[in-house]
Amino acid sequence: MNADIDIKKIRNIVFDLGNVLVELYEKATYDAFAKLGFAPFLNAGKHPEVFELMHRLGLGLVTPEQFYEQARQLTGLSASDDDLRSAANAMLVDIPQTKKEALLRLRSEGHRVFLLSNTNDIHWEYCAEKLFPYDGHSAADFFDDIFLSQRMHLEKPNAAIYEEVSRRASLSAADTLFIDDRADNCAAAQASVGWHVFQNKGLNDWLQLL
Repeated sequence: MNADIDIKKIRNIVFDLGNVLVELYEKATYDAFAKLGFAPFLNAGKHPEVFELMHRLGLGLVTPEQFYEQARQLTGLSASDDDLRSAANAMLVDIPQTKKEALLRLRSEGHRVFLLSNTNDIHWEYCAEKLFPYDGHSAADFFDDIFLSQRMHLEKPNAAIYEEVSRRASLSAADTLFIDDRADNCAAAQASVGWHVFQNKGLNDWLQLL
């Protein structure tokens, strides 16, 4: 899956967000929710309804405001919207300057650069406002187009999301590379639409392709 890739022969590069561009520290979010009293509810086996609510947020089936209210209803806790937002975003650490510069350089060299992420509006708003801005550039400046699960109402590794991205962006499999940290997402992209794939096992591995 991480076979040698000649980036000069690749026209389109589709990036995942978490642990490819944004460094994640998921324990920080777990700890933040635990401090709000949510620890007993952070077990998917015992409280599948809480995880189903998170899933619905990621698919854009509930708004952040609906998520906060339903989280309070499901748990009986009274955390504020701001507290819940801060806890959810605690895992989002940073997008290094080197990666932002690499994205801009790829575009300047003629590559088409895309983002394809399973995320949600809470995380995306934070990334767009706090992590992506750099040297006068906003999140939109780093990509030719941005594809997010909550906007598409689809998620990886469902084949339909890769097919829809290919259709909307007019991607040719022969010169498209997909970079994701999860093996199942890479395998699904390769099987469904024939993209070249690179599994980003280490946070900065994909930079070696350049």
